[in-house]
Amino acid sequence: MAEMATPAGVAAGRRRAAVPARKPLVMAGVGVGLLLVLGFASLMYGSVQLSPGEAWSGLTSHSDVFARNVVWQIRYPRVLDGMLVGAALAVAGCLLQGVTRNPLADPTILGITGACGLASATALVISPTIPQWGLALTCVGGGLFGAGVLFVIAWRGVVSPVRLALAGVALSAFFGAAIVGLMSSSRTFLQTSLGFLAGGLYGAEWAKLDAMLPWALGGFLAAILLAGRLNALALGDEVAAGLGVLTDRTRLAILAVCGVLTAAAVSVAGMVSFVGLVCPHIARFTVGMDNRYLIPVSGLYGAILVLAADLFARLVIRPAEIPMGIITAGVGAPFLLYLVKFRG
Repeated sequence: MAEMATPAGVAAGRRRAAVPARKPLVMAGVGVGLLLVLGFASLMYGSVQLSPGEAWSGLTSHSDVFARNVVWQIRYPRVLDGMLVGAALAVAGCLLQGVTRNPLADPTILGITGACGLASATALVISPTIPQWGLALTCVGGGLFGAGVLFVIAWRGVVSPVRLALAGVALSAFFGAAIVGLMSSSRTFLQTSLGFLAGGLYGAEWAKLDAMLPWALGGFLAAILLAGRLNALALGDEVAAGLGVLTDRTRLAILAVCGVLTAAAVSVAGMVSFVGLVCPHIARFTVGMDNRYLIPVSGLYGAILVLAADLFARLVIRPAEIPMGIITAGVGAPFLLYLVKFRG
């Protein structure tokens, strides 16, 4: 108290109070810089390597026709697709960890990815030539259906976070088995089953970006608007209700947003796993528990993780590539074991 009574103490207190406000901005700035570096590296490297000058020329001018085609028709839409996929999965994971109050929550673990994947697989088996916007719409329907089923199973007068998590694990196993069974019965779909199950950005193009973008942006906006209610839920249902939050309706809304975001990612990249598990924990470590900061920073870290994984997947056995989801699983599975051992 004596320290704060002096001008020097007041200044020190102000400095300490300002640190949390600046830290998210600093971390976001570092993250954006890293994202730009990874994005430009993704324009340079692939089955054909471009120099930095060729990549920049292909991005900004028409002087080099070959570089222009490689960058604009293949690599640039892939970069943008990867950024949105990673951000969507990470934000969905952040919302799920908040709504279940479970550090192990993730769209894959809770079955939402499986619901989207089953809808996508069914649509492709029925109509292999389905347009990308139709596939995205089907995935969104599957994601909302999965979120709704998860909510109904977990609801017993009120929604228990524990029941929500347990129901999600069971649904994940069920949807995963259904997807494998569906693939086994279709010769056409078996040709692309590996990339779909593991997850990857094969064939990323502008059409996929256009189909995914409205759902992803709508999901991001809804997640930001729900951040305050999610902060209230973290205090417990009784406190949240006392603050005027309709807890069950809020949980249903959050699950619906998670379904839309996960569907947007699955429609482009297949069943990429663990992005929604890892990135919110890293964001929580760097910017704290406030969801107003945590949600956007999680999305930023998700974009970084997917871009880095996709770049590595293209380089490790170049000129061929491995499914990007193998890389995210290689990062996420040990992280899950760490959480189970030390944080679960």
